[in-house]
This record gives sequence, structure tokens and C-alpha cells, in this order.
Amino acid sequence: MAITISEIAKKAGVGVGTVSRYINKQPHVSKKSGEKIQAVIDEFDFVPSAIAAQLRSHSTKTIGLLVSRVANPFFSVLFDKLETKLKKLGYQVLVTQTHDDPESEQKFLEQLKTQKVDAVILASVENPDLVMRVGKEFKNKIVLLNEHIEGAGIPSIELNHYQATINALDYLYINGRRHIAYVTGGDYPSVQHGKTRTKAYQDFCAQHNLAISPQDIYVHQHTIYDGIEIGKRIISMTENTRPDSIFTNSDEVAIGVIHALKKGKIAVPKDIAVIGYDDQPMASFVEVPLTTLQQPIDEMVKQTAELLLNCLKGIENREQQKLELKLVVRTSA
Repeated sequence: MAITISEIAKKAGVGVGTVSRYINKQPHVSKKSGEKIQAVIDEFDFVPSAIAAQLRSHSTKTIGLLVSRVANPFFSVLFDKLETKLKKLGYQVLVTQTHDDPESEQKFLEQLKTQKVDAVILASVENPDLVMRVGKEFKNKIVLLNEHIEGAGIPSIELNHYQATINALDYLYINGRRHIAYVTGGDYPSVQHGKTRTKAYQDFCAQHNLAISPQDIYVHQHTIYDGIEIGKRIISMTENTRPDSIFTNSDEVAIGVIHALKKGKIAVPKDIAVIGYDDQPMASFVEVPLTTLQQPIDEMVKQTAELLLNCLKGIENREQQKLELKLVVRTSA
């Protein structure tokens, strides 16, 4: 009697991924689970090589994509272009949001173990240790996009956020700005989200002997409404304590800041210069066209697709160079 991989997993009371790891002699299968799987295989007189062949030929033609927030226009554009690219290559894309929640990330990665997807693209990482462990277990099944985990050995598309941040801050400095507020979507100091940009801000201020005051640091800021609240806080400050410029890690936040400042009769950029991040489609059309750092989305998508296909084919990927961002100067700074 023929039996499928799914039926073996069901009869043994384990997941399909556990059967896969057992048959392919991979780690992380308990002795008890192995014995149950082997008992089912023996009962139906099914040779492991045949099961392995099934496993190797199994393909869902589906790729999982993890982002922090689809509502962020940057991720929306990235997802749209990546889905279009992969669809032409015969794959469908399932997108999941973490909202910065490690548990959501863990549930997403379970799709690899249950073989619901062929591979995953992580454009957001909440738990580097977990991703590293899963990456070792499912080699060439994870690609990091705009993320990197040192020592993980996971193929990744990296961007040079450190230099981009330095470039933006240097632009402000050259134009006479000496009191630069900093806005991040993560913590301060950060060990994960935005840590490279935060390090660049700290290094730049240290190099130029610029003081960093707690009142000039804004954390966990993501939306236009967050930016409006920042603007209101700055308006409430006395003139001699207000920053003369603001570097934000988000175009959305920057736009909210500008809206609030103008409403409070503070001129942008004359009184306070504002720089965004991403160069989202709306950046050039807002009330004060936004000076921002442009992420190379088309090149990101191109390289991610190539990296992913090489992984799925078992082709060793060459070392990737960090992609550079471009400072787009408009009116806000």
C-alpha cells in the first residue's frame, strides 16, 4: 500500500518537516519522534529513499515574505515590485507583518518546517538568534533583505545605512546645522532596529563635538501622526532649546513633523531643516518637498530574486556588495 509524506506525518503524530529531517538524517528530531516515524515506514514497507525523493520533488512554488508593517509605503512598494518579479518567475508570494513582534516572526518561520513555502524572505528580523537557528536547520531556505545577522551564514542583501546616515548628517552640518535631533523606529541605543543608523548618528556627533540631549532623541516613531506629535513637542520648546534640524528614519514621520511645524508657524527649512528616509512616492509632492535618502528598491528586488533562485537551485551565491543609498535634496533641508 502506497503512503504519502503527509500520511506518514499524520500517523506518526509529527509534522511533515520532522519527517523530512528524519529521512534526510538532519538534526533536531527527537529519539521518540524518530521511532514513531520509523514504525510507520516499517508498517507500510516504504523505503526511505522513495520518501526522500518525494521530499526533494515537493515544491509549493510559494515564497513567504516577512515585513514589519505593510502600511509603511516603503514596504508596500517593495512588496509590490518583489511580488511582480517573482510572479514572472513562477512563484506566488505570501506576505506577513510582524509589527515588531518576535512571536509573529516565529510563527512565520514555522511555515518552513511544515513545508507550506519553499523559502522565505525576511525584510524584518525581530529575533536574530531564532533566525540563525532556523537558517542552520533549513540551509538556503532563508534570504535576508535589508537585514544582516553577523556570523549566521544566511544569504543577505545589505544596504549601507551607516554611510547614508553620515552623508545626510554631513549635509546638514555643511549647511550650518549644529543641533540635530534624531528620530528612530527602534530603541536608543539600539541593538536591532535601526542600530546601524543610530551608531552613525552617535559617531557623527562625537566626531564633530555635537552634544546629544535626551530631549532630542525620539524612539519608536513610525507614522505621520507620530511625526505630528514630535512637531508639537518641538513647538512647545523655547527657541534656544529647539533643534535646528531633524534627521528621521522615515519619510512618513518627517512629513508629520513638517506639517506640525508649519502649523506652529515654524519655517521649514529656514528655522528647522528636516530630512526623511526611503524616498517614498509622496516625498516630492508634500507641502514642503522632502529631502530624503533614497533606497534602491529596483536593485534590491533584482538582487533578492537572483539570490533566492540560486538558493533554491543549490547554487552557491557570490559575496554581495552593500547597496548604496542616494541623498535626494529637495526643499525641506
